[in-house]
Amino acid sequence: MCGRSGRARRTPRSGRLVRIGARPGRHDDAGSGVAGVAIKGKSKRSQGRPVRRPAAGPRIQTVERRLPWYRAPAFPVTLAVIALIGTLVAAANRVEEGWARDDVRRFTADLRAQTDQLPSVIGTGTAKLPGFPSAQDVTSGKLTTKQLAVRASGWTAKLGEIQQRVDAITVGDPPAEAGTDGEPSNAVGGRVPMLTSVRDSYSAAIGVYLEAGTIFEKAGAAADKGQATALVEQGAATAQRAGTAMDAAAGALARVHARYGLDLTKQMPGESTEAFSARYSGASPSNVLPPN
Repeated sequence: MCGRSGRARRTPRSGRLVRIGARPGRHDDAGSGVAGVAIKGKSKRSQGRPVRRPAAGPRIQTVERRLPWYRAPAFPVTLAVIALIGTLVAAANRVEEGWARDDVRRFTADLRAQTDQLPSVIGTGTAKLPGFPSAQDVTSGKLTTKQLAVRASGWTAKLGEIQQRVDAITVGDPPAEAGTDGEPSNAVGGRVPMLTSVRDSYSAAIGVYLEAGTIFEKAGAAADKGQATALVEQGAATAQRAGTAMDAAAGALARVHARYGLDLTKQMPGESTEAFSARYSGASPSNVLPPN
């Protein structure tokens, strides 16, 4: 196909006729100087013209990033409060422990003041007032039954006084009424209820000594020497049983001392030398009681 501007040829892709040597201008290139060639996959709207893009969606709100719990400002404050509470609880426990330890010390001192009088009765005693061992002189004839009756009367009176004083030992105000929850009442008062059982054990042991004194008193009132001798032997056996009960009470007190970290190298009130040596052999006895 020929015209004014020369030959024309068909483009291989689009099939359109393009003049060769035609002047740029109006027809095929729209005045741009570039031949209009169809591009596969492109629409006419996208060829050299701006495309209106759809509006963007709403922005995602910014998420606040929280610190880990152990880096939070409240964490050290919480630790400080917990530490303060723990310190206060520990201090209260130490104060309570100190008061309880003081109760045990005062109880032991009061108990020792009473049991230190026992050797004058159950021990050798003095020349004017011998103790329990002198009752054996009835068998040998060195002591008459009447003399034994007088001595035994003094023994029982002294033991009765000691027992009453032991029963009256307190380290605080005991409760006015006993509880009904099954727990024994704290008759000693204070912060260590176990001392009530210890006091009762000491009182019971002294009561057995008092029983032995009563038997010796009966021996002094016996009609014949044979009966008096038998009662003296019975009284001596009872006194030995009382010593065993006293050592058991001293052992219970020693356990209370161990609980509160008190001195265990000192002889407990009323504890015999034999029992003290079995419990602790590194100290000399502080009182003289007959062995069991």
